[in-house]
Amino acid sequence: MSAGVVARPIAGSDEHLHWETALDRLELDVMLAERTLADPSRDRQIDEPWDEPTLAGPIPPDLVDRALEIRERQLQVEAELVRAVGAARNQHRFADRVDRATGRGPGRAVYLDVDA
Repeated sequence: MSAGVVARPIAGSDEHLHWETALDRLELDVMLAERTLADPSRDRQIDEPWDEPTLAGPIPPDLVDRALEIRERQLQVEAELVRAVGAARNQHRFADRVDRATGRGPGRAVYLDVDA
């Protein structure tokens, strides 16, 4: 096989289909995480837990670029999630300091009418 020629999957190849399905599931998980980051107020239900697929053999050459793109998106989402968790942690710490400074303990609801 010469350089630059991509091997085409054999029609009906179960192994190729399994790899495509595994990549589809990973991509859907990344899309869900991206949408959650874009709108964290929206409640999203995860229907099924992720489990590592059992795949025979190495990834088919024609799917490598897609797998690398998905991995890049995963890394971007991971970095954004780390930032979001850090921001939430900082906000929680600040709220704890305000509660201690004002003498309010946890468990008391306080409402502020910002339109009044």
